[in-house]
Amino acid sequence: MEMNEILFSKNESGIAEITFNRPQAFNALTWNMEKSLTEYIEECSNDDNVRTVIITGAGKHFCAGGDIKAFKKRIDNHEALPDNGIVYVAKAARAIRMCNKPVIAKVNGSAVGAGSAIAFACDFRVLEKKSKLGAGFVNMGFSGDTNGWYNLSRMIGMARTTEFYMLGETISADEAFTLGIANRVAEDGCLDDVTYELAYKLANSPTKAISYQKKMFNIIAYPDMELLEELERNYMPACSMTKDHAEAVNAFLEKREPKFTGK
Repeated sequence: MEMNEILFSKNESGIAEITFNRPQAFNALTWNMEKSLTEYIEECSNDDNVRTVIITGAGKHFCAGGDIKAFKKRIDNHEALPDNGIVYVAKAARAIRMCNKPVIAKVNGSAVGAGSAIAFACDFRVLEKKSKLGAGFVNMGFSGDTNGWYNLSRMIGMARTTEFYMLGETISADEAFTLGIANRVAEDGCLDDVTYELAYKLANSPTKAISYQKKMFNIIAYPDMELLEELERNYMPACSMTKDHAEAVNAFLEKREPKFTGK
């Protein structure tokens, strides 16, 4: 892993912060970032001194999801998307859901594809007015991973989730709040203040009771995560070998509209 692709810190109040740190690539994920995210979340889950976790991105954006330049290299080499990355990012999303501590996504700028799905895995999402959430996957010719639609559907139902994912939509912070995705929307420039106000409230709550709440939520409302991960692991590599995926990546890099053929 490149040095400091993920930053990790804890303060005296028991608030841990995990920061994606590839701002030059809009915090697009690498495999090692995905594995490190899982490790940090599991560390926080087992650390009695951590009472709340914040996930955010360095620079202007939360996370752009997959690295499109890496997709291009694989396409040019006629290689299928290995399932390793699908497994790693799914494990990260599951670790967030299973974490014994409340997890807050502090969404600065845009969260797209796997980036938005990581936010959906969290217990709380705090956006600022200029923040945006994007489905991303279908625009790249992908079916999707990171348990994204599964976690989103628990918040807003299948009808709106289907619309968001199949149409490859991007929604504003205000739309996200209206739909019930965003828990807080801060004025631009106030994201840290609003996020930390929520984090301190949670950190000063009976976190053992919250951990039992999460266990109940996960058992009843999230019973099929492992089955979904198996489906994602099969379908994403299959999508990566389609002509539509190659067209999506090339069109993005060439700054033009893609022409999909369904092949």
